[in-house]
Amino acid sequence: MKKLILMSLSLLVILSGCKDDIPEPENFSLAKKVHAKEEKSLSVKHIVQGNQVFIECVVPDVTFSSAKKGAKKGKIIVTSNTSRLHKEYYTAAFVVKDLPKGNHILTLEVVSPKNKSFGIKKQLYVTIP
Repeated sequence: MKKLILMSLSLLVILSGCKDDIPEPENFSLAKKVHAKEEKSLSVKHIVQGNQVFIECVVPDVTFSSAKKGAKKGKIIVTSNTSRLHKEYYTAAFVVKDLPKGNHILTLEVVSPKNKSFGIKKQLYVTIP
Protein backbone atom coordinates (compact mmCIF):
# COMPACT_ATOMS: atom_id res chain seq x y z
CA MET A 1 0.00 0.00 0.00
CA LYS A 2 2.81 2.39 0.91
CA LYS A 3 4.54 1.65 -2.40
CA LEU A 4 1.34 2.45 -4.32
CA ILE A 5 0.89 5.79 -2.53
CA LEU A 6 4.58 6.68 -3.05
CA MET A 7 4.39 5.80 -6.76
CA SER A 8 1.18 7.80 -7.16
CA LEU A 9 2.71 10.86 -5.54
CA SER A 10 5.85 10.54 -7.67
CA LEU A 11 3.76 10.26 -10.83
CA LEU A 12 1.68 13.26 -9.75
CA VAL A 13 4.84 15.37 -9.20
CA ILE A 14 6.27 14.37 -12.57
CA LEU A 15 3.05 15.05 -14.45
CA SER A 16 2.47 18.38 -12.74
CA GLY A 17 5.87 19.56 -13.96
CA CYS A 18 4.99 18.97 -17.62
CA LYS A 19 2.90 21.87 -18.86
CA ASP A 20 2.14 23.30 -22.25
CA ASP A 21 3.22 26.82 -21.29
CA ILE A 22 6.93 26.44 -20.73
CA PRO A 23 8.47 29.88 -20.09
CA GLU A 24 11.05 31.13 -22.55
CA PRO A 25 14.48 31.88 -21.10
CA GLU A 26 15.37 35.54 -20.87
CA ASN A 27 17.88 36.74 -23.43
CA PHE A 28 20.67 38.94 -22.22
CA SER A 29 22.05 41.29 -24.81
CA LEU A 30 25.78 41.99 -24.75
CA ALA A 31 25.44 44.77 -27.31
CA LYS A 32 24.87 47.43 -24.67
CA LYS A 33 27.94 46.38 -22.72
CA VAL A 34 30.08 46.42 -25.86
CA HIS A 35 29.05 50.00 -26.67
CA ALA A 36 29.98 51.10 -23.17
CA LYS A 37 33.48 49.61 -23.63
CA GLU A 38 34.04 51.66 -26.79
CA GLU A 39 34.86 54.72 -24.70
CA LYS A 40 38.29 56.16 -25.18
CA SER A 41 40.62 54.76 -22.57
CA LEU A 42 44.16 55.36 -21.42
CA SER A 43 46.25 52.44 -20.19
CA VAL A 44 49.12 53.54 -17.96
CA LYS A 45 52.03 51.69 -16.35
CA HIS A 46 54.42 53.49 -14.01
CA ILE A 47 57.52 52.77 -11.93
CA VAL A 48 58.94 55.00 -9.19
CA GLN A 49 62.73 55.10 -8.79
CA GLY A 50 64.06 57.70 -6.38
CA ASN A 51 62.44 61.03 -7.26
CA GLN A 52 61.67 59.98 -10.84
CA VAL A 53 58.55 58.33 -12.23
CA PHE A 54 58.82 56.29 -15.42
CA ILE A 55 55.47 56.33 -17.23
CA GLU A 56 54.30 54.34 -20.25
CA CYS A 57 50.93 55.13 -21.88
CA VAL A 58 48.89 53.22 -24.43
CA VAL A 59 46.15 55.24 -26.11
CA PRO A 60 44.08 53.65 -28.90
CA ASP A 61 43.60 55.77 -32.04
CA VAL A 62 46.12 58.42 -30.91
CA THR A 63 49.69 58.63 -32.14
CA PHE A 64 52.56 60.62 -30.72
CA SER A 65 54.63 60.45 -33.90
CA SER A 66 53.85 61.16 -37.53
CA ALA A 67 54.59 57.58 -38.62
CA LYS A 68 51.12 56.12 -37.95
CA LYS A 69 48.52 57.17 -40.50
CA GLY A 70 44.82 57.34 -39.72
CA ALA A 71 45.30 58.11 -36.03
CA LYS A 72 44.95 61.47 -34.32
CA LYS A 73 48.19 63.17 -33.38
CA GLY A 74 48.44 64.03 -29.71
CA LYS A 75 50.54 64.88 -26.69
CA ILE A 76 50.30 64.14 -22.97
CA ILE A 77 50.04 66.88 -20.35
CA VAL A 78 51.11 65.88 -16.83
CA THR A 79 50.08 67.98 -13.83
CA SER A 80 50.48 67.38 -10.10
CA ASN A 81 48.18 68.42 -7.29
CA THR A 82 50.95 68.98 -4.74
CA SER A 83 53.93 70.34 -6.65
CA ARG A 84 53.67 72.95 -9.35
CA LEU A 85 54.34 70.39 -12.03
CA HIS A 86 52.97 71.04 -15.51
CA LYS A 87 54.84 69.34 -18.32
CA GLU A 88 54.05 68.28 -21.88
CA TYR A 89 55.33 65.08 -23.46
CA TYR A 90 55.20 64.16 -27.14
CA THR A 91 55.99 60.47 -26.64
CA ALA A 92 54.03 57.56 -25.19
CA ALA A 93 56.80 56.72 -22.69
CA PHE A 94 58.48 59.40 -20.63
CA VAL A 95 60.13 60.20 -17.27
CA VAL A 96 58.81 62.77 -14.80
CA LYS A 97 61.92 64.00 -12.98
CA ASP A 98 62.67 65.87 -9.76
CA LEU A 99 59.45 65.28 -7.84
CA PRO A 100 59.70 66.34 -4.18
CA LYS A 101 59.30 63.79 -1.40
CA GLY A 102 55.76 62.92 -0.40
CA ASN A 103 52.51 61.78 -1.94
CA HIS A 104 51.47 63.07 -5.35
CA ILE A 105 48.43 62.71 -7.58
CA LEU A 106 49.63 62.97 -11.18
CA THR A 107 46.94 63.74 -13.74
CA LEU A 108 47.66 62.65 -17.30
CA GLU A 109 45.53 64.13 -20.08
CA VAL A 110 45.79 63.37 -23.79
CA VAL A 111 45.26 66.46 -25.94
CA SER A 112 45.85 67.51 -29.53
CA PRO A 113 49.01 69.45 -30.43
CA LYS A 114 46.85 72.62 -30.22
CA ASN A 115 45.69 71.69 -26.66
CA LYS A 116 42.19 70.54 -27.67
CA SER A 117 41.14 67.85 -25.19
CA PHE A 118 40.34 64.35 -26.47
CA GLY A 119 38.48 63.63 -23.22
CA ILE A 120 41.05 61.03 -22.15
CA LYS A 121 42.33 61.44 -18.58
CA LYS A 122 43.89 59.26 -15.92
CA GLN A 123 45.16 59.88 -12.40
CA LEU A 124 48.14 58.15 -10.77
CA TYR A 125 48.90 58.05 -7.08
CA VAL A 126 52.66 58.22 -6.54
CA THR A 127 54.71 58.23 -3.33
CA ILE A 128 58.25 59.57 -3.48
CA PRO A 129 60.26 58.22 -0.50
